[in-house]
This record gives sequence, C-alpha cells and structure tokens, in this order.
Amino acid sequence: MLKDKRFTSLKELFNYLASKEGATVSYQRGETIYKEGEPDNKVYWVDSGGIAQSQRISNGQNLTYQILLRNDIFSTYHLSSRVINQPCTAKALVNSTLKELLRDTFKEYLLSNPELSLEVIDKISDELQARDETLERQISMTAKERIHSILENLAPLGKKCGRGVSITFITRRELAEMAGMTEETATRSLSTLEGEGVLQKSRGEILLF
Repeated sequence: MLKDKRFTSLKELFNYLASKEGATVSYQRGETIYKEGEPDNKVYWVDSGGIAQSQRISNGQNLTYQILLRNDIFSTYHLSSRVINQPCTAKALVNSTLKELLRDTFKEYLLSNPELSLEVIDKISDELQARDETLERQISMTAKERIHSILENLAPLGKKCGRGVSITFITRRELAEMAGMTEETATRSLSTLEGEGVLQKSRGEILLF
C-alpha cells in the first residue's frame, strides 16, 4: 500500500505527497494564506520564502509571534482530520512557495513512519511554546525592543550588505502592523534604534547591524 511507504525525512514525505495528493502553491508578498478564525484542514511546508504568523492581542491589533523560513513546517499543532478554525493569521513576507497537504493525508502517512511522527510532535511542541512565549514576551517589551526583535527575525530574508543586513521587502506600515503598534510609534522606535547605532534607515530600506 502507498501509505506504507517509508520516508527518511519530512522533506522527502512532503515532496512525495505534494506531487501525488497535495499541491505546490505560490504566494505573492503580502498575500494571506489563512486568517485567524477561518476553517482550515491543511499542513504547510515552506519550500521558499518566508511566512509570518500573527495573533490578535488585547488592543485589537495583530502581533507577529513567529517567522517561518525555508524547510519549516506549520499548522501542525492540530493534527485532527476534521476542519478546525485557525488560531492565527499567516501571510507571505516575500514571494513564497508552499507545499500543502490535507491534514488527514499527512497523518495517515505518519502512521507508517513513526520516526517522523516523533519529529512532528517536537515541532508541534516548539510551535506552541514559541507562540505562547513570544506573545507574552512581545507584549511586555517596549516598542523599541519589539521592533528590534522583529527585525532580527526578518534578517534571514534580507540581503547581506557590508557589515549589516539590508531589509527592503517590508514597509514601515507593515512593520508596525507586525509589532501591533501604530506607524508613528514604529517610526519613533526606528529613529531611537538608529540613534543607538543598531540600524540605519533610509527610504525603502532598513540596514540592520
């Protein structure tokens, strides 16, 4: 039976299932993959690009708690085969490609690959812990600290430039939205960080040192 096929890695499993029973989907920068509260029954693998996961906080704004990069897997923390409502929003930070599988299909193949099942359990634990810890930490941070933290998480998607990393794929408004604050507060925080020598900002670019 095909579901008894053995795999040596989650990447191999995703590649196989995406070609047989799933899909490889491209998302443009800023495009929403799913919204908080929407029904969904898929598991996702980042083939290229980067994805931000955010959750609504007490002030009514969305706060980004996780940046997912190439070879990351997400939406695994609820491997029930039923359709559930997503607890967060996922958006493409840059042009990205995802491999997408139905959750019940993914789970069926994991039953024949117990080593990979353990790896997924670890990822579920890590994702839940990251969400809870990061949301708690980000909310307690000052605006400046929150902006700096997000920029550091975005750095792997930037371009190395001299002694820093050039980040050009995100606007001030988008950065403010990720940090759950107003654009004015984000701009003041960037100016403070620039004064401290942490970064250099110009029109359309943030150079993070």
